[in-house]
Amino acid sequence: MMKNLRIGFSLYGFIIIALQSIPNIIWALFPPSLNTLEGNASSIPFIEYGEHVLGVAIVVLLLLLVSRGQEKAVPKNRYSKIAFIAIALYWFCWILYFCAFQPLPVIYAMVILPPIAFFCAGVAERVYPISAASLLFLGFHLAVAMENFPI
Repeated sequence: MMKNLRIGFSLYGFIIIALQSIPNIIWALFPPSLNTLEGNASSIPFIEYGEHVLGVAIVVLLLLLVSRGQEKAVPKNRYSKIAFIAIALYWFCWILYFCAFQPLPVIYAMVILPPIAFFCAGVAERVYPISAASLLFLGFHLAVAMENFPI
């Protein structure tokens, strides 16, 4: 499994990262007047830093770890489609958020959809360390959300 991986630029990984990041960039530059995500952080340093480290690791893995022979290709399998659907749903949640519709289901969808997209992107490219990191990230991301937005 690991012998088929190499360091290189992944166009597909770049697309996934760019699409997932656009709403976050808009939110950082132009936060909505009702902004329930402001100050969303964990009071437990291990969880807070773990979430950030895993988030950066996923970006690095998506950009720089490729399966031999798929460096320039955008996979066209069901996992790739699920990744793009998860990102589209994520954008929809951000639209709702910016329209001041911010109930817990929308917040939690915004928490789980990116790791789902990253997990599927890793499987789509056959770069399984991305998927493994995504599962860990999901756990940390949920822990932060549960602390700030209890169910």
